Amino acid sequence: MTDISSKILIIVPSHNEEANLPGLLDEIFKTGADVVVINDASSDNTEQVARDKGIQVLSLPVNLGIGGGVQTGFMYAVRNNYDIAVQLDGDGQHDPSLLAKVTAPVISGEVDCVIGSRYLPSDKDENYKTPVLRRLGMHFSTGILKLASGLVIHDTTSGYRALNRGALEYFVKCYPTDHPEAEALLMLQQAGFRIREVGIKMRTRNNGESLFTFWKAAFYPLRVIIGFIGVFSHPWQGNKK
Repeated sequence: MTDISSKILIIVPSHNEEANLPGLLDEIFKTGADVVVINDASSDNTEQVARDKGIQVLSLPVNLGIGGGVQTGFMYAVRNNYDIAVQLDGDGQHDPSLLAKVTAPVISGEVDCVIGSRYLPSDKDENYKTPVLRRLGMHFSTGILKLASGLVIHDTTSGYRALNRGALEYFVKCYPTDHPEAEALLMLQQAGFRIREVGIKMRTRNNGESLFTFWKAAFYPLRVIIGFIGVFSHPWQGNKK
């Protein structure tokens, strides 16, 4: 079990994940942390599956995408006075047993945000095979993030993230909507938050299909560039206070 001396919430953004949620939620229960499922206007039984497990569910009336779903979880975390929130995707690829590793640097106060990384050179996940288009997109966002800010993150597209209270309150004000991962890191860096990667192992999706389609992959670089321009054009984002 993870150390829950800090009040921790696991946010599980989910869209049509009825087949993956039961096993994932059983694993989450073992961590001892609280959990909320964000049902992003699913057309299957995602909501009922979570409720049958006794889980708090926030159902969105329209599909907001990963950014809107995650921000909804951040709002819930802040309003319910959580110290730390962890994004853990509903497809079952993120291993809840690694929660203690992902949250430890945040709990200790060393950093404000931790990224669970598949590609950290010192602790690389050699078994996880990233689809070619997704890997190319990640290399692009890694490069442009370094160019724009000097920040080196090896797994910019990872959705396994832990945030402290300050970072949560910051993202409640504004959070990227479409493919938010790299843009959110730039926002945090520009605002003065401390970010660290820790090595994790990722699992393959057992059921359903990824929302990262061919066309989304094709337009991903343009979306990242537009998002980065947006960050630099909003001066208020440069101050976490």
